[in-house]
Parts: sequence; C-alpha cells; structure tokens
Amino acid sequence: MLGRVVPDSGRSEFVPLGAAPGGRSAFVAAWTPAFSGVAELHLGSGRLQPIRRFASAASDQADGVASGRWLVWAQTYSLSSLDRFTIYAYDAGSRQTREIGHSLAGPGGTAWPSPWHAPAVSGNYAAWAQGYGPGGVVEIRLASLATGVVTTIARGHVQPPFFDGDLVVWPQSDTPGSQTALHAYSLATRTAAALPPVLTAIRGTDVVVTDGTRTAYLSPDFTRLYYSPGQDVRARLAVRLPAGADFTDLALAPGALAWTTSAATYLASTRTGAFVQVTPAYGYATGSSSVMLITDAPNGKAAHPALPTYVIDPASYAWPACATG
Repeated sequence: MLGRVVPDSGRSEFVPLGAAPGGRSAFVAAWTPAFSGVAELHLGSGRLQPIRRFASAASDQADGVASGRWLVWAQTYSLSSLDRFTIYAYDAGSRQTREIGHSLAGPGGTAWPSPWHAPAVSGNYAAWAQGYGPGGVVEIRLASLATGVVTTIARGHVQPPFFDGDLVVWPQSDTPGSQTALHAYSLATRTAAALPPVLTAIRGTDVVVTDGTRTAYLSPDFTRLYYSPGQDVRARLAVRLPAGADFTDLALAPGALAWTTSAATYLASTRTGAFVQVTPAYGYATGSSSVMLITDAPNGKAAHPALPTYVIDPASYAWPACATG
C-alpha cells in the first residue's frame, strides 16, 4: 500500500528535503558509502547526483525545502547544537549553489540560539529565522533567490516563517513566553499585511502548512489537527488524538494531507476525508507540488540508519472506499 519504494533507500540514509518538479527526482540529505551531503536522488533508479558534499559525514546535517526550481537548506555542523548554520540555495536550472545566509555569533564567537526549522521557500523567495541577540530575540530573514538580496523583515520574539501565497507569515509573541499570534508581510507591497481569514484564529503554534488554498495546523498541545479547504473558510477540527499520543509533523501534497504522530504516519485524502496508516512506526512525510514521499522509521540502530522511502502519487492512490473517521 505504500506505493513504490525508492531503490537503495533500504540500505542507505536518505532524508527527503522535497521533490523536484514532475516528481521524478527528489532532493535529499544522503549518507552512503560513496557520498555524504546534499544531492538529487532519481526516484526510479536510486541514482544520486551530488550537489554539495558534507565536510564531515559524522557531524554535518542538512534540513531544507524544495519548491519549483529552488532547493534551500540549512546546514549544521554539530550533533550537540543546531545554532551554528549556513543557508544554501541551489538553482536546479543552472545547477549552481550559493550561500545566502548564516547564523550570527555573539560574544566569544558562540552562535546566538535560533529556533530550529528548515527554511521556507516559495517562488523566487526563501525565508528563515535566526537568533541575533540575548534573551531569545530572533529575526526573520527574507532572500530574493533571483538576485541574492537578503533583508530583515521582522525582529523580536518570533518563530520560523512559512509562505502563504505572496505572504511571508510567522508566529510572534508580544512578550517572552506569551502565546503567539500570526503576522504577515506582503512580497508585493513590501509592507506588513492582513492575514487571510483562515489564519487569523491560529494561536500558540508554529506547526502550520498551507499551499495558498488548503491550510492545516496543530493545536498548541499537539493533540488536535485542524484543516481548512480554503483561505476564507475557518478551519475545523479534523483529528483528535487519544491521551498519551502527540502530533509531530504535517505535510501537504496535491489532494492529500499527511500527519505524523508519536505512533505512526498517516495519509488522508483532502477530497473525501478517507485516511490510512502508511508506516508501521512513526516515520515522516515530505510533501511537494506533485508527490508525497513517505519515510519509514529506521530499520536498526546506527549513526546513519537506512530509511526506506516510498513515493506516493495521491492522484492515483487507491484510497479506501469511504472516510474512516
């Protein structure tokens, strides 16, 4: 039921960062005997096309997002801290990689603490959050991937951003520890902007996914999932977990929503409401504009365990005949 397996993913660690346009290949962080780094993985053959090799296969990691022609990732260099990082952008058209940002160092050279999250990417723009001073203050950085120009669009007690159409959106609290509300910046007007109705009710969470039409988000306690089919439609409760279980992640693909809990990963049709469990243990899902990549939990204990990965085309997936919840 899990679709087609990516060759060699049962023998090496491939961490999907997103699918390339068309869904025939994906961008991954890879650890194999021959190569460790960021690469393009051909989903049909399992062939790797290196993009940037890690200097240290033991400690370097990458987390990122692919959208259209661009892959943007944050690369870290320690297993004990993710605060020191570099932001890279890869243009799939020209096959060129360039550095577009990095963490900021405080007194003594130690990087200021940053909320960890992959950069957000939409069209020709990327955005990320980085610490810039004491007391947990964070700034939102916006990069034009076409020109390389990077600007700061927000500062304070903010959390990592996401894109909603031509808006950059981020959670922000007025005081340390207070519940966050969402704020927006318009790429078109280069100023603060009003939120679409579906986002105005969201409080206290930074787990929000949207494709500019559909929106899903988690409650602050990670026990409830809300979903809306449109920007002007208030989100409704879609899934409530039993006591002792928590949500850990969300992902969108055309016609599908995936969520991961502390028990397993599930895939749902956003057209019918039908859903199925797609991993035997927790795993995770990576959405894209074409396919959904489902990754199983590790098949053994190792520094870089093999992560069996499957490709699901939601349009051709054999959904259950009716909704199961």
